[in-house]
Amino acid sequence: MNSDVPDDDASILYYDGDYPSLEIGEARAEHAATLARLGMLGDVPFYRDRADETGGPVLEIGCGTGRLTIPLARAGHEVWAVDVSDAMLDQLRAKLAREAPEVRARVHAVRQDATALDLPMRDFRLAAIPFNVLMLIPDLPSERRALSAVAAHLAPGGMLALDVMNPLTLPLDAETTPSPSEPRRSPHTGNRYVRNTMATRLDERQCQRIHGWYDELLPDGKIAVTEYGFTWRMIFRYELELMLEASGFVLERLVGDFEDAPWTVDSRRMVVTARRASSFTASPFTKE
Repeated sequence: MNSDVPDDDASILYYDGDYPSLEIGEARAEHAATLARLGMLGDVPFYRDRADETGGPVLEIGCGTGRLTIPLARAGHEVWAVDVSDAMLDQLRAKLAREAPEVRARVHAVRQDATALDLPMRDFRLAAIPFNVLMLIPDLPSERRALSAVAAHLAPGGMLALDVMNPLTLPLDAETTPSPSEPRRSPHTGNRYVRNTMATRLDERQCQRIHGWYDELLPDGKIAVTEYGFTWRMIFRYELELMLEASGFVLERLVGDFEDAPWTVDSRRMVVTARRASSFTASPFTKE
């Protein structure tokens, strides 16, 4: 989430309904269908496999409410779960309270801005920046600071795994007519709701404002309306590759989904694995 999004923004309140988990709680067919529409189906197993491959510990940037954190911890991995949002971390901690003690003990929830990351551990074997988190740092120098800060926390040869949307499949012009989602269920109340989305035109910084409101059907038949808004920055493929190289990484693979399909202009996502370069030196801008 953007660092300036307030804790009461509706996108935080409804996050688990918009991006459901197949690993936490009851997995439903409608959840899998939602993830498939978003190009996210299989993302948690992908990151869990990378953690199994590297052996951990894992640094997770933009952990949100724990959709990836908790499955990693259940699989036996120590996770430093970093997010800039207190409200997101509060939801993560509430979920952890329902987990087994050994799972809770593996998670270190930390509120920090990724662009100024400074953790006591500096030898992570895996860093994960899942589901568009890099796009939600909507400024090119800040994205590079975040990547360089992550590299500085990785052990030599440590792996970075991340995924972002492919902007070639997204609308870049303004969308002034709201696009409603399929009906979903609030994770907090169980009520059905619809998310209504609009977008501004892509600007000269490759940024776009995503905004709108949620309509939640209350038991008495009334509709509760809450607004949301955030900004993301479109990152194109070769720009991403150059950012990684400039931030101390050597690209290993860039594919089009979590099943390792080759990337094409029609791929929904860019799924990346890279390694910290052996010649990496922490850049001074990581502390700015």
